[in-house]
Amino acid sequence: MLFDNPIFAGWYTDTVDIYRVSAQKQGNVTRQERQKVNAAPVLCRIYSPKKDGPVMTDNAARERAAEKLACDLAADIRAGDELQIIRGGALGHANQAERYVAGAPVAYYDPVGGALTGLEHKEVGLLKDNIVR
Repeated sequence: MLFDNPIFAGWYTDTVDIYRVSAQKQGNVTRQERQKVNAAPVLCRIYSPKKDGPVMTDNAARERAAEKLACDLAADIRAGDELQIIRGGALGHANQAERYVAGAPVAYYDPVGGALTGLEHKEVGLLKDNIVR
């Protein structure tokens, strides 16, 4: 796991559940459904928040945010995945999940196979564009 360095052991304070669209065939009809990818929540950290206040449109209020997520290189996150993130989930907090859409992940490797600093990680840009209820 990334961040094996004891200085950064508590870096991942959040958890994420990953959902991906897959084709489900029912008879002669193929439907697109979101399926959960991970069996257990993946440890992560949300950072670099850029949150806007609600914006009123003709028929609804919307909230928008762009943030970043850091997680282990082994996490199976792809562009377009729906991410349900619980802030503080790794610390035992039972907060409400926030819904984001993943951008293209970028892998950051340590030059000596992660042996030097243990800071290898995957970074994912996030978009939150939801209707306010």
